[in-house]
Amino acid sequence: MERMDFKQISYDLKELDDTKGVIVAYANVYNNTDSDGDISAYGSFTKTVSENFKRIRVLKDHNPREMIGIPKEINTTDPYGLLTTTQFNMNKDLSRDMFTDIKLMVDNGQNAELSIGYKALKRDQKNKSIITEYYLGEYSFLSNWASNPLAIVQGIKGIKETDVVIKLIEKSYNLDYSDKRLREIEAILKALSNEPSETDTLIEQPLILDTLKSFTNSLKTK
Repeated sequence: MERMDFKQISYDLKELDDTKGVIVAYANVYNNTDSDGDISAYGSFTKTVSENFKRIRVLKDHNPREMIGIPKEINTTDPYGLLTTTQFNMNKDLSRDMFTDIKLMVDNGQNAELSIGYKALKRDQKNKSIITEYYLGEYSFLSNWASNPLAIVQGIKGIKETDVVIKLIEKSYNLDYSDKRLREIEAILKALSNEPSETDTLIEQPLILDTLKSFTNSLKTK
C-alpha cells in the first residue's frame, strides 16, 4: 500500500464518557467540500470498514508508535458522517493524557481535532472531487502544536487575559493526568508567573497542554 494521505476535521464530539474512557466522534463528514477540495460520498467508507475493521488503528497525531485506543465501533451509515466510537487505553499515560486533554477542550467550549489516514481508491467519473471509496488505515486525535513550551509561554504572555489562561491550566490539576504531564504543567505555570524553573530542559519536552493553541487563539480573536 502506498503512503497514506491525511484529512483533518474539527467538530464537536458527540459523546464523551470519562468513567469508561470512551469517545464518540465523527472522523469524517459526507457531502461536504473539505480543505483539499474533496467531497466524501455517503457509503465511501462502507467497504473498507467491513473488510478491514480489525486492522484500523486509533493513533495520536498519525504516529504509528503512539496507539491510544481501539475502535469499538465505526458506523458508516450515519447520515452525517463516519461516526467512530473509541475505547481509550486508560491504563496508558499517553492515552489517558490525550483523553484528558480532549475532556478539557470540551469542558471549555473547544472543538476536538480528528484526522483520518486514508487512500482515495475510487472517485466519481463525472466529478473527480467526489471520493466514492476509501481505504481507511487509521484515524487520529490531534494535539496540533509543536513541542516548544518556552515559545508557548512567550505567546501567552502577550495576551491580556493571561490570568484566564493560567486558570485554565490550573484546572488540569483536578484532572486525571499522568505525573509527567503534571510536572510539565507546573513548569509552564512557573514560567508564566516568572518563578525560576529548569527552562533549559523544557525545550526538549512535549507540549504541556495540547489544547493551548486553540484556546489562546480564541482569546486573540476576541
